[in-house]
Amino acid sequence: MTDSPVQTPLAVARIPNTRRYMLRRVAINTYIALVGAYGLNTTLYLVLRAIVGERWGLIGLFNSFFHLLILPAVILLPLSLLLRRRWLVIELIAPFLFFISNYGGQFLPRNINVPAEAPRLNLLSFNINKDNQHTDDVIRIVRESNADVVAIQELSTWVADGFNTQLATLYPYRALHPQADFSGQGILSRYPLSADEYWQINLGHQSLQMDWNGQPVAFFNVHPIHPLRGIQFDGQSRAEEIDEMLRRASTVSDPVLIAGDFNMTNLSDDYGRVTEHYDDTYQQVGWGMGFGFPNFDYAFHIKYLPPIARIDYIFHNDHFQAVSMRVGTDSGGSDHFPVYATFALAGGSG
Repeated sequence: MTDSPVQTPLAVARIPNTRRYMLRRVAINTYIALVGAYGLNTTLYLVLRAIVGERWGLIGLFNSFFHLLILPAVILLPLSLLLRRRWLVIELIAPFLFFISNYGGQFLPRNINVPAEAPRLNLLSFNINKDNQHTDDVIRIVRESNADVVAIQELSTWVADGFNTQLATLYPYRALHPQADFSGQGILSRYPLSADEYWQINLGHQSLQMDWNGQPVAFFNVHPIHPLRGIQFDGQSRAEEIDEMLRRASTVSDPVLIAGDFNMTNLSDDYGRVTEHYDDTYQQVGWGMGFGFPNFDYAFHIKYLPPIARIDYIFHNDHFQAVSMRVGTDSGGSDHFPVYATFALAGGSG
């Protein structure tokens, strides 16, 4: 009968070491597989986006949330560099640079030179949600905003009545077009309003002229329709509304402000068409990603999940200089958070 081999302390020590080595290899190989697939697919999307654009509905669909898909690249590329995974770094370069070029500036300090004596115009844009019953909260947000002009989307009759009864002194000039559906629009102002026009294509839109201490300002309050139908993307209706807005704004030589819920991200083709003519205020002077939709507490009663998209915008032409813009933290019962901006006239006069 032979004796069974005796395990030495060194042999026993090798067992957990081997186990750790195997776990490490599995973790690294899993990382390589997942990150490699991520890098290749995001790069492929960017190539197709550049070539085809939203003519292919799948690209339009991905444009609606690709800002979230490229966020991991900011972490994964430096991590792959540390792990010395050259091919992963190569695959991640495109999404990493795309994020930096589109959003990197929004995380840098802003150098805003506006003469101290230049008059400021404060603006609030707020999709209050047509079913929102928290009228007092909406009115409180408007009252506390210190805004000179307020653009409201999805204006209901009961909130319009509240504006007329409770904010008449603060905002003596009002152009309100409440509706029973998503099409209600309204503007409240400390300054005189004229030439108010309301029109509908799919949803409601509004334009008027404001007399800002003798300076005419063309103001547009718009609400293009959402392009998603379930998981299908159809951007034609939204594009038609953007076209009409741009056509109307192109006839104006005065300073122009365009506010509203655009139902688009900054990666959409429609955003590109708007910014060919007007500046995105948040991109100029905002900080961070600027997400203001949705309020998950409203939709799903999840209190601590932050919004994941920026679809509420304020655009301006070269007559204005953007001073600041931010997203509010109180939605007043809406699925959107309000956005606030401050402007001065370019050149400091007004």
